[in-house]
Amino acid sequence: MKLNSIERAAMNNPVRAAHQHTREAAWFRRLAGGDLAGQHVLEVGCGRGVGAEVILDRLGAQKVTAFDLDDAMVELARRRLHGRPAALSVGDVCAIEQRSGSVDTVVDFGIIHHVPNWQDAVGEIARVLRPGGLLLFEEVPRRMLESWVFRTFTVHPLENRFDGDEFAAELSRHGLHGTGSVERRLGGMLFVGAARKT
Repeated sequence: MKLNSIERAAMNNPVRAAHQHTREAAWFRRLAGGDLAGQHVLEVGCGRGVGAEVILDRLGAQKVTAFDLDDAMVELARRRLHGRPAALSVGDVCAIEQRSGSVDTVVDFGIIHHVPNWQDAVGEIARVLRPGGLLLFEEVPRRMLESWVFRTFTVHPLENRFDGDEFAAELSRHGLHGTGSVERRLGGMLFVGAARKT
């Protein structure tokens, strides 16, 4: 599901970019147990390319493959990442165009809660990860999506949503097992975590 104009503005501004480069990068580095040096990383839902930039510059990945449903966002990401080791395309997290077992790490900067059939997205992420591969995720729980602010100003699927424990259980069902408990951040507005493919 594409972002509406209000959410696009909220996700594509200097404050959000700074937060990704500092706090979110630090969370993911800690959850990964270090940097992602030498790794091929897949970012699901790349937006304008800030996440891929973080993966390369703050987490040290060798190469990023990234996609987004919104072709306008992919074009902005291409401009931002021109000349960098990043392959960008329009794509769907429920039908990832990567070979099975071909990716070292998948990074989700808050995309899966936008997906109506999010369990399919988790299955696709599990499919493309190599054995021992890592998923780093930041997501928005059901209670936030049901709040007045989210219902009024953003567009999200409201059926079949999840909280942190339900998300972790679905990961486990697909062979992605947590490296620790799901952590609530920003007063419970987000949760973050990591899971490895067995």
